Amino acid sequence: MKNQINLNQIKDAALILSQKKESDQNMFLKNLANSLMDHKELIFKANRKDIRNAEKNNLSTSMIQRLILDEDLLNDLILRLGNLQKLKSVTGTILEEKLLKNKLILKKVSVPLGVILVIYESRPEVTIDVAALCIKSGNAVILKGGSEAINTNRALHQCVIEALDKSKLSKKTVTYIEVRIMLNKLLNRSDYIDLVIARGGYGMVKNVMEKSRIPVLAHSAGGARIYIDESADLSIVEKIIINSKTSKPAACNSLDTILIHQKIAKKVLLILKKTLKNSKVGIVNNQWEQEFLDLKIGIKIVKNLEEAIKFINIYSKKHSEGIIAQNKAVINKFKNSIDIAAVFINCSTRFHDGYEFGMGAEMGISTGKLHARGPVGLKELTTYKWEVYGNGQIR
Repeated sequence: MKNQINLNQIKDAALILSQKKESDQNMFLKNLANSLMDHKELIFKANRKDIRNAEKNNLSTSMIQRLILDEDLLNDLILRLGNLQKLKSVTGTILEEKLLKNKLILKKVSVPLGVILVIYESRPEVTIDVAALCIKSGNAVILKGGSEAINTNRALHQCVIEALDKSKLSKKTVTYIEVRIMLNKLLNRSDYIDLVIARGGYGMVKNVMEKSRIPVLAHSAGGARIYIDESADLSIVEKIIINSKTSKPAACNSLDTILIHQKIAKKVLLILKKTLKNSKVGIVNNQWEQEFLDLKIGIKIVKNLEEAIKFINIYSKKHSEGIIAQNKAVINKFKNSIDIAAVFINCSTRFHDGYEFGMGAEMGISTGKLHARGPVGLKELTTYKWEVYGNGQIR
């Protein structure tokens, strides 16, 4: 929790880590899982303190939901660490190889990015996901969590430090900072930091993107829309809509608006309105731009597929969008017309998650188009270098 950090040492730690074996990375993941179990009561105590503070400060219900780190979530984190051990590290992978006319051998090889600065709000489990993914991909990381989760993040970072020590990895590999003034300075240090990942509210992400001299991966807002076409299989509509909205309302892949083709609107509304009411979901009118992060939803009747596509492209945050349809031509036109990180066809938008995508975990969802889009996992935390092998050739 120091107010000063040594960027030279962090850069050196990244270089050393990039040369470690995958077995060393996996040992860290194993030790981290054990440390979380050993100190779980301290973690829960710290988390309860953060939640009490959030309630005293009248933070929103959705914010408080994101703060919670209970037994179920801790077990889920430990499961993720185990699954991450099973995934093959992508660093050192030969992505492309060819022999040139002059007999030079060219290899395109995957390598770590280097030093990553991750700025996040609310969800303390991000501390563990980020540390795990960075170590497994060979990157050093500087963490800046939100003040609302400060006690939980401190407890989790101590588990990370303990695991680094037991794994004989530099403690500088995962650095945690708390001071926002320091963060503003770091956003100018493109000489030491290779990438910034920002995940949180619109205001925070916008501020980071405006101040940073370092490339930023981010999504400033989420929320999803699902279009129910006239060709939809009505037997799956209810469960997809309810799961997309209620399984975790505070999630960034939660459903905000339902679009219904006018030809089936009466029949679909008859099904959905009762179920939404029973699930305590409130129907809100004409708030199409709002990311609710709550048990609220908008419903709009559209004339046809074209109107649905136009509406989504106007109000989409480029995060998650979906369609329920059986007509293949409709599905193809929809998925090819929506500018989005991930499109969900006849399934819940709640699947937009690195763990669900088989990545072990994620750093966040990127809604940009450069370098990475969608869940940011091991592969997205690497770049590549060219290796050129010769035996005396000159140009």
